[in-house]
Formats: sequence, structure tokens, C-alpha cells
Amino acid sequence: MRHVVILLFALALGACMSTPRPFEHDPADTPLYRPKSDAADVIIETPANMPQKMADRLAAALAIELQSYGIVAALQPTRAPLKITGAMVTRDAPLGSGIEVEVEWYLLANGKMQGPVISKTNTQPNEYADASDWLVSRMAQQAAPRVATLMGRTPSPDQRSLGSVAAGVMVPEAAPADPAAQAAAAAMPGVPAKPSVPAAPAPPQVKVTVAPITGAPSDGNQQLFSGMRRALGSNKIVVSDRGGSDTFTVTGAVTTSPIDSTTLLLTIKWTLKDPAGKEVGNIEQSNPVPVSAARGTWLGFGDIVASAAVDGVLELLEKALNKPR
Repeated sequence: MRHVVILLFALALGACMSTPRPFEHDPADTPLYRPKSDAADVIIETPANMPQKMADRLAAALAIELQSYGIVAALQPTRAPLKITGAMVTRDAPLGSGIEVEVEWYLLANGKMQGPVISKTNTQPNEYADASDWLVSRMAQQAAPRVATLMGRTPSPDQRSLGSVAAGVMVPEAAPADPAAQAAAAAMPGVPAKPSVPAAPAPPQVKVTVAPITGAPSDGNQQLFSGMRRALGSNKIVVSDRGGSDTFTVTGAVTTSPIDSTTLLLTIKWTLKDPAGKEVGNIEQSNPVPVSAARGTWLGFGDIVASAAVDGVLELLEKALNKPR
């Protein structure tokens, strides 16, 4: 199966337009643009490359957790002199089954970026897919002391987290089962034992690894590689660092051919392979670009290209997963 995506490379790479830059300073955060009545110490921005529901709730939960460290945090559009932002990547958990969710946190202050500090949380596929209260709470608790340290508020030994908080919702811990109480309840006459209901199996979590990209000039191979990993992660796909018996693979190959002395025809072919290595289909992007632009940095442009291609990759994944066995 083959998909064709026409992308306006010239517009993205042209010198008349600046490419997006992750964590770029927002001039509205400078004192000149801030109201004098600001009470917040820092703004928590939703992390990049994270499903939106999870990102919104994590930002809110982190703002609450930071109160334990004497930090008054708020969410946009509130203004504050500092901003915390982050970016997520997912991979197979290093020990046992599950997913490791890693977030790099950065501090933006006076137009400069500090960090990152890194928080890591292990979870199960169904918890990740649902953006569960437990997962969001745990991620916020693990991030808060690291973010506080990044802001120069190193936690003291007696400081503790607010507890299980997820976007302002307290999540009570499950009480341990009391064997004696359970036996007494079972022995009570007239009270039938409640049959145990087996838990529903967790839905299978799609795993994809991105192979090294080939053929691009300048730093294009690395930027396309990173861009596709971010694009997949933003769509609830677990991005694995290695292949496996349950892992699909995305490959990318870039070719260029001269049109004239100043213009190249740039073509990018993305191919999806199933866990057995069999080709599922491919997506092709092609457009003329200035030679000078193609030879410059692809920072930001790699994300634009990958974002344009990822819908086709997801469609190929869906068809492969729904294919009769």
C-alpha cells in the first residue's frame, strides 16, 4: 500500500519564514508584558509530545504538587516571571513489562533555558492509554522535587508531596485487605459470597521503533528521526528504542535530484514494517526546495515533515492490526 503526501517544503524551508523552535522564549513572558499584579512564581506549560488529555492534567497536578515546596504555580494564560515546560518520550520499561514515561523538564527565565531535569515513571499500557489518575498523580509527584530543585528551591528532608493528586482530584490509596475481616464476612449466615469477577485484559499497546533515517543533507537524518519519534509519541504510540516480536518499524529514506542550479526535488519515503520485517506500506512526500535551504539545518522542519506523514503511518498501523490473522 502506498500513500502520497504533498508537502510544501519550500514554504517550510524558505528563508522568509522561521521554523518552529521547541521551548522558544515567549516575549510576552518578559517583565515589560507582565501585569504588575502577578502572584504566581511560575507558569506550568503542558508538556510536548504528550496526549493532550494527559498533558493538561499533568500540568495542573504539577502546579498543585509544587505548593509543597513553597512554589506558587499556575497554568496559562496566567502570567509569571518563570515558565516550566517539558517534552515526553515513551519506551519499553527497563525491567519487566510495561511502559517507561520519561519527561524532560526545562525552566525558561529571562529568555534563557535551564535544564533539563528528568522524571521517569513506569506504568502499564492500559494506565497510559486512559491517562489514569494514578499515573498522572505519580508523574506529578516524581517531577515536583526535580522541578523545585531546577528553580533553586531544593527540597529539605522533611518536605513531602501533597499525596496522590491528579489535576486537582485526590486519589485515595486502596486499603490493604484484612484476611480476618474477609473470613468473618464469608462466615456470616445469609450473606452469599460475592463471586470474583476476572479483570478485563488490558488492550494491546502498539509499539513502534524508528530506524535511522538515511540520505538527507546536513542534519536532516537526525531531525527527521527525532521528529517521527515525537509525532508517534503524541498519538499514544509507545516508541521503543529497539525492535522486538511485537514491535513495528518505521524507516525513512531521503533522495534529492537537481531541478536546476538553485532547486532540488526532495523526496522522503517512509516505510512501515510489521514485527516480522514484512513491508506493510509506504508514504511518500515530495516537493521542490531551494538548494541552500536543504543544506541548512532541519531543526523544526523535521517535526513539520514527520507531523505531515504520521497520519499515513497510523493508517497503515491500523490496517495491519485489523488484518485477519
